[in-house]
Amino acid sequence: MDRLTSMNVFVRTADLGSFAAAAEALRISPQMVAKHIARLESRLGTPLINRTTRRQHLTDIGRSYYERCKIVLSEAEAADAIALEMKITPSGTLRVNAPVTFGTSSLTPFITHYLAQYPETQIELTLSDRLVDPVEEGYEVILRIGELTDSQMIAYPLRPYRLIACASPDYLAQNGVPE
Repeated sequence: MDRLTSMNVFVRTADLGSFAAAAEALRISPQMVAKHIARLESRLGTPLINRTTRRQHLTDIGRSYYERCKIVLSEAEAADAIALEMKITPSGTLRVNAPVTFGTSSLTPFITHYLAQYPETQIELTLSDRLVDPVEEGYEVILRIGELTDSQMIAYPLRPYRLIACASPDYLAQNGVPE
């Protein structure tokens, strides 16, 4: 049982006035509600709820703890909402590393489209043919041509990319045909 879940169960129990009502609202058993409350009381070393056969009410410590739990749970919800919003609407700087030839020939239209679609983002593009360590060098996206050699990485194929070697007849006559 994690502490935030137990705090949530405690707050719902206090708000609704009974273990049974909290259990129904949270879709858990009344016994599980009791376990969450008992775990908090054990952790804190004090009763939070005085219970009788007819009713229950918060102790003095329980009232103070209830108010703080509401703040903590509200802050946790706000943190989740911020993370979800950021996931839905990208913002910030995206650090990208790509090979020189691919970056100069194929990446510009994609970056232009991405920045138009997500105006709250910036792209920091580094064109380099050397292998980079994404964690150590802080890249979120690395584009490479060829087979993936590091099994710790996750790769997604983009589209076929062809390089064509060209030479004039005069060059070939002077230097020979490359193998």
